[in-house]
Amino acid sequence: MKESSKFTYNIMSIALIIYGLLMLPSIAVALNYGETGVWASMLVLSLCSIFAGAMAHFFLNNNLSTVSLRVCYITTVSVWICLIFLSTIPYIASNNSYPIIDIIFTTMASWTTCSTSAIPLEILPKGLLMWKCTCNWIGGIGIILLVLSFLPQWQFIGQKLVSTEIRGPGYLMNNTTFRQAYRRIIFIYLGFTIIQYVALRIAGMGRLTALFTTLSNASTSGVQHLNNGLIYNYPLNIKIIISFFAFLGSLNISVFVLLLVRKYRKVFKNTELRFYLGFVLAATIIFNSIKCISNNENFFHGFAPSLMQIVSFSSTSGFYVTDPSRWPLACCDIVIMVILVGSCAISSGGGIKASRVSLALLNVKSNLYMHIHPKGVRPIIYNDEPASSRTVARSNVYILLFFVVFFFGALLITLDGTPVYDALLYSQAMLTNTGIPITNTPNSEFIYSVSDFSKIVMSFLMICGRLEIYPILLVFTRGFWRERSE
Repeated sequence: MKESSKFTYNIMSIALIIYGLLMLPSIAVALNYGETGVWASMLVLSLCSIFAGAMAHFFLNNNLSTVSLRVCYITTVSVWICLIFLSTIPYIASNNSYPIIDIIFTTMASWTTCSTSAIPLEILPKGLLMWKCTCNWIGGIGIILLVLSFLPQWQFIGQKLVSTEIRGPGYLMNNTTFRQAYRRIIFIYLGFTIIQYVALRIAGMGRLTALFTTLSNASTSGVQHLNNGLIYNYPLNIKIIISFFAFLGSLNISVFVLLLVRKYRKVFKNTELRFYLGFVLAATIIFNSIKCISNNENFFHGFAPSLMQIVSFSSTSGFYVTDPSRWPLACCDIVIMVILVGSCAISSGGGIKASRVSLALLNVKSNLYMHIHPKGVRPIIYNDEPASSRTVARSNVYILLFFVVFFFGALLITLDGTPVYDALLYSQAMLTNTGIPITNTPNSEFIYSVSDFSKIVMSFLMICGRLEIYPILLVFTRGFWRERSE
């Protein structure tokens, strides 16, 4: 067996072990509620995953010092697709006769942190609902990142492999080793999860509901299990907690790592962070102004709810803090724009990402200057350093590719008779991993009216959005599979 194949299988083996262990809390919930079919199937799957992973790791373990980017892409896509399809087994074995397409769609939505489900959550057994929320949590942090934190011998190739799952700035190299960075990221993610759970319990939320909410919201997957995400009638303290942690989840987690290592100057001068905070504030002011003028409301009274609402969609969590039936159509347009921009790089949120949008705007500014001063030289300064032309080009190409996939996905969805405007909303919701199409009359049951073909297209859009398009599209290119391709 080739060393590159051993590398892929070894990553897969550790992923299977982690996958099996993270299934245990869902088994405990199913046992507590007497859901025999659920806990039995999940227990068998958990034990088989742990055993198969341990055996594969024992026999296929290798210690590579380098690996091609092509192999990294193959590894990431293989691990994600394998675990997603394994996660359908508990639904199939639960004896609830769910349609197989609905199971695949719901599982894909879980792993890609989309706030949607083709299976009504109110009829879903508690054990399966816990598993769905657990998949949200794993998908938010990334299974490859979890795997590499337990493989110290591969810290030198870790950056290349993680970049195929989570893209973002690489300045962590200057402050810490990659393995330390991975572990700190997991520590921060786990810490936010625990703190949010405690806060929700103190606010009066029940144990199981608080657990579901925490696992979903920490990964910016939304809170669809809470009245289909319509939480505007919930107590203010609960809305504040949910919105605050959705906001934390939308930030570049490298910011928190830099805070831990006391690199405060890098945090305050971070271009993406400053752009994102300014963008959220500006969108909130516009959203609130339109809503208050239309409904004759007090601006300052509605500012906090509007801020929480914009945070919900900028993080691509997709829950409603305010009553959408009172939104003018212009407010929906603002929210659609906010979702397209999305959250920061290296976060659990989706969208184009604030880093790319800010870089594109800086590029526009630079090009306008060059048109006025053809002989002038004005580099694009990003994070206090000149951005390379390659970085700018890759960012611009991704934005273009994002809209190509977005419109092509909408085109395919219209083939089953879905109106064009609805198809555009569905495509945006899935590709940005928001999961809910934005209107002032939200309908969480929209997915029940679309065809199986459209659900497959939407599933493809979800995995494209979560892995940021490149890994998925590359595996469909012929040149990618050639041995010498890099």
